[in-house]
Order: sequence, then C-alpha cells, then structure tokens
Amino acid sequence: MKQRTIALFVFAAVALTLTGRVALTAGLAAAQVEARRTVYFSAVDDQGAPVKDLTAADLTVKEGGKERRIVGIQPATAPMQVAIFVDDAGTGAFQTAVAQFLDATQGHAEYSVSIMNPQPIRVANYTADYGALRTAIGRLGQRGRVLVDGEQIIEAVGGAAKELQQLRAKRPVIVVLTVGGEKPLSDIADAALDNLQSSGASLHVLYVTGNVLGKVLGDGPKLSGGTIQQASPGVQLGPVLGKIADSLMHQYLLGYTLPEGVKPSDKLSLTTSRKGVKIVAPTRLPDK
Repeated sequence: MKQRTIALFVFAAVALTLTGRVALTAGLAAAQVEARRTVYFSAVDDQGAPVKDLTAADLTVKEGGKERRIVGIQPATAPMQVAIFVDDAGTGAFQTAVAQFLDATQGHAEYSVSIMNPQPIRVANYTADYGALRTAIGRLGQRGRVLVDGEQIIEAVGGAAKELQQLRAKRPVIVVLTVGGEKPLSDIADAALDNLQSSGASLHVLYVTGNVLGKVLGDGPKLSGGTIQQASPGVQLGPVLGKIADSLMHQYLLGYTLPEGVKPSDKLSLTTSRKGVKIVAPTRLPDK
C-alpha cells in the first residue's frame, strides 16, 4: 500500500482554494556508562548537504572552555517533539511547505501546529496522528488579512520552550515560519531565550527576505543549535523548509564526560577537523 502523504492532501486543497538533551540510547550507554552530558548536532558540507559519516575522531568538544572527552557519537534516532508556528499574515503562504515538512519527517516526531492570529492559536496538539495533522494543515490556508505582531512570535517561542520543558521532551524542536519577523527591541526577548536554553530545544527559523530578526529569531537558532533559512518573496517555500527537515533528519547524538567534581557549564563549543564541514550545534546548554 502506498504511504499517504499530507502534501498530497494540501495540493488537492489548494486546487479547491490555494539540540538538546536525551538519555543515551542503549548502544551509547553500553559503550560508556560514565557519560554525563549529551548534545544533538548536525553537520553540512560546503554545498549545504548533510554530512553523514562523522566520527568521534573528527570532533573536539569543549564545555566551559575546557576540552572534554568524547565517549560516543551515533545517528540520532529518538523521536522529536516539534512545535511549529506559522506566522503568515493570513496568506496561507506556508501551507504546502508545512505539509511537505511533515511528510519528510513523518514517523520520527510528534507535532504541535499553531497559527499566529496574531496571538498563537493551536490547531494541533502534540500528535503523530495522520488525520489530526491533515486537519491542522487544512486550517493553514488563506484566512484573510491578519495583523502581524512582532512581539507575539517572541512570546510564542518562549511559551513553547517552557511547555516542552514541562513535558520533559527528550528531543525538543521549535520551528518558526514568518513573513513578519520579530520586534527588534523587546522587553520579553531575554526571558524567551532563557526559556529556550532551559528547555534544551533547538530553534529553527524560515523567514522572508526584508523582515527583521532580533534576539530570539536571529540569535536563538545559533545559541540552540538550530538553523536559519531565508526565502525571497515568490520562491517555492517547500524546498527552503526542506533544508530544516534535512538537518533534523540527519542529526547526531554526541556523548561526553566531565571530570569528577567539575560542575556543568552552559557554554559549549563543538568543532571538527574535517575541511569543508560546518557543525551546527548549540553554544548555550541547559544549566543543569
């Protein structure tokens, strides 16, 4: 039987209208039970394609400025918990792209989906259910003009991070798609970033050229091990969002140790000796 895809549903609908932290997996735990910390990361080559063959010998990890011993690296297989926010000003511009993103990551995550109106309205709670997600995608079409509020998206990210922490998500992810950007100077930006750090979630942003990214949408991905993708007006958004899906689907889980008696630091540096390879990893870790 052919696999059903959410994207096919959206195409039909359009015709009618328009890292983090996790317990070591069994293999890594068996290799080294003394590992104290783990982190999700990804790597891309100079063409932006995922690098799938990294080994521990290719990497150097420093926490708090001190090199730490790597005890294992393996492909990330734990299910993701993905909070998706669609900030499209009511245009429906991201509907097909979100459907394609769900298809690309289907079977590897649970998703919540929210639309900004301008405050976030959740159209699907965390679920992997095909029917519920198809219904949610159907609500992302054209809805008439919606006021864009650059502070609401900041609050939405902070709230999602807090919720993921309360849910004790093992591999939390936040994805923001925006045509409006964020308020450049916001009194709640620091609190949102603190929530992001505490949750261990990676923040990924797709924004339309010409919009403003500030502390949260601009700096948050770099601090949390996420990615930023830029799209010019009028381009197909599916392939652009697909780069975020590729990054998530080809993450690694890295385990490393701290010397006895050394307190964890929130500062991480992960580098590689492989030429032409870029590491996408958090630089700011949960403080416990």
